[in-house]
Amino acid sequence: MQIFVEKVENPNQEFWIWKKKITNRQTEGIYPSTVSNVGSGISAAIYQKDEAGHVTQIAQLQLPDYEKLVEYYSAGKEINLNYTYIDDFAWLGDELPYEVESLPYTEREGFSARCALLNNHGEPAHFHIMQSKLKKGDMDFSYSGFFNLNLDLCNLSVEQGNLVFDFARFDHSNISVGMIACGGNPYFSPEISFRYIKADTVKIDTMLMSQSLSLDFLCAKTSNTTISLDPLPTTFKEICFVKAAANTVTITNAEIDTVDIREAHIDSLTFQRCKFLEYAEIGGHIQELHIDDCINAAVWKLSVPQAQTLTLSGTINTGRICFTDFVSAIPPLTAASSSDPAQLLMLKENFRQTGEYENEDICHLYFQRSKTKCERNRLKKAGRYMLDGISGYGTKPFRMLLVILAVIVLFGTLYYCAPFLSFHGASTWLEHIYASGITFFAVGYGDLFPLNTITKMVSLAEAFLGVTSTSYFLVLLSRKVIR
Repeated sequence: MQIFVEKVENPNQEFWIWKKKITNRQTEGIYPSTVSNVGSGISAAIYQKDEAGHVTQIAQLQLPDYEKLVEYYSAGKEINLNYTYIDDFAWLGDELPYEVESLPYTEREGFSARCALLNNHGEPAHFHIMQSKLKKGDMDFSYSGFFNLNLDLCNLSVEQGNLVFDFARFDHSNISVGMIACGGNPYFSPEISFRYIKADTVKIDTMLMSQSLSLDFLCAKTSNTTISLDPLPTTFKEICFVKAAANTVTITNAEIDTVDIREAHIDSLTFQRCKFLEYAEIGGHIQELHIDDCINAAVWKLSVPQAQTLTLSGTINTGRICFTDFVSAIPPLTAASSSDPAQLLMLKENFRQTGEYENEDICHLYFQRSKTKCERNRLKKAGRYMLDGISGYGTKPFRMLLVILAVIVLFGTLYYCAPFLSFHGASTWLEHIYASGITFFAVGYGDLFPLNTITKMVSLAEAFLGVTSTSYFLVLLSRKVIR
């Protein structure tokens, strides 16, 4: 994609970006009406050429007076870059971001670049505003465009506002935000806002936050984009990805009051070493969800029916975890349990406390199966497989009932067919089934009894099997009914 600029006559000083309705002449007040206070008075039409060779005008903006911009920036004056096209970043100085970090703080009246287009030709340039205190207003980049840039906003204090990128567009750019403090406004808590942004081939990083802020990606649409949030050592008040689309989102070392990720389309969502404090709702088309080495003291509501991978490895739960459809979460969860079966135990205890006993049994079943796969003793492994087959490791009492009935029929058929086994008073198959039943349940009516020693030994074995099997079944059934 290429950007072309052509100077044009603009006697009415009418400027717009993306669509002609996003203009300083818009009467409803949705878009800014003020234009740059460092403008040159020269207007330019901005054209975009896509890979197919189609050329489209995307903006009509003012070119800045770079000498005046350098003066305002050096003096800490308020800078308004609304409806401005910028392709030269020398006014920011020649220091690299890590060199600026060692400079003292500079107080600035304010900084706004709404409906601006920042375009760099060639290798990505650094657009950095660092070590600054903004006295009034938001640091606002709403509706702006960033092309082929490294945007560094670090060590900033926005004393009477927020950091805002709503409706902005990013293309082949990196955004790094760190050590930001915002004063917020009367209506909203301090936040960094990326609502409704569009991004292609972008990396967004937040790190080392100096204040507890909210981070909002409401309805953000991104492709080939990585979002990495690491606020250590402070807390996120809220992280919002409602109806957002993203490729990779990684959140690490964060204490989070509220997580709101509903109806999201995210390829990979990862929480690592995080602590959830109040409420978390995660749902939508999420292909991979990893919540690893975290502490949950909140209420989780998880709805990820299309997840192919789901891990809760190393997570400690002291709150509550609720699945809207736990059955759909079983395949990806059990696939991951082979490496860390303990996550199934954590969920088992969670479901026991919340009274979701069916889900508790599911977790117990798959935990035991994972242990069976790891068992190296062949005899023990065979025993565990048998226990799974007859009762699902104690979770399926009615399967055990079928086993009992099958054993009775099996022994009765054996008594009937084997010539060396005989019962007094039994001649037909049904009579031998009856003999097997009263032997299995140790009834002892006395109307039928074995006639030889070998029949007595087989009957004794069946009686022992019957007592143990019946006791086991009654325990399983009682557990099921009582709960």
